Amino acid sequence: MNIDGSYEIIEMEAWNKEAIDLVEPGYIRIRGNSGTLHFICVDGDMDIRRDKTGCYRFSWDGNDEFDPASGFGEFTCDGDTLTGRIYFHDGDDSSFTAKKISG
Repeated sequence: MNIDGSYEIIEMEAWNKEAIDLVEPGYIRIRGNSGTLHFICVDGDMDIRRDKTGCYRFSWDGNDEFDPASGFGEFTCDGDTLTGRIYFHDGDDSSFTAKKISG
């Protein structure tokens, strides 16, 4: 399954949609084993790998309001929907749902 594309983050457990889209609409963009993410004031580059069960796992490195931030996460892909969880090292974590908006 090819998951390359842009996905809008439509829901997160820890933050409402207004917060997710604070600076610009929240997103996850994937190209091969790389990606980028943005929500609230968080920006990061992702390194993505698919495990034997079909789940995608990723690490990410970037910033949160210009302070260094990093973490890891996981998601599954069902059609045009990503469902998963993102973790900040030494910080918050949240589930998320993202819908594909372009290929």
